[in-house]
Amino acid sequence: MNPKPKIVIVDDDANKRRTYSEKFRVEGFEVFEGENGKVGLELVHKNHPDIIFTGIQMPEMTGFQMIESLKKNPEFASIPIMMNSHLGKEDDRLKAQALGINEFIYYGFMTLNDVVKRARELIK
Repeated sequence: MNPKPKIVIVDDDANKRRTYSEKFRVEGFEVFEGENGKVGLELVHKNHPDIIFTGIQMPEMTGFQMIESLKKNPEFASIPIMMNSHLGKEDDRLKAQALGINEFIYYGFMTLNDVVKRARELIK
């Protein structure tokens, strides 16, 4: 039997984080949650996830800062990343693209089922 895929979900919006976390748990993922990029970074180092799902604007450390730090470390640089934007700024999408983020999602434009499906595709 394959072990559960591991996902780190990072967002300062507790409701949004809970919504995604519950959906991924129901779909068979082992979920680790953080409220900012600093906590997310710690969770990645501790749990070596198969995929990371993060927001952008957060206190202490943004999603971009977290990803920049992870990309510098060969141990974590190849983990697929999904970034979720509630602001829908084109600058954010371009920055995400430049950082090598695998999927940039505008919040509310992709169903939870589609997010999970895309996550599974990225970790194959």
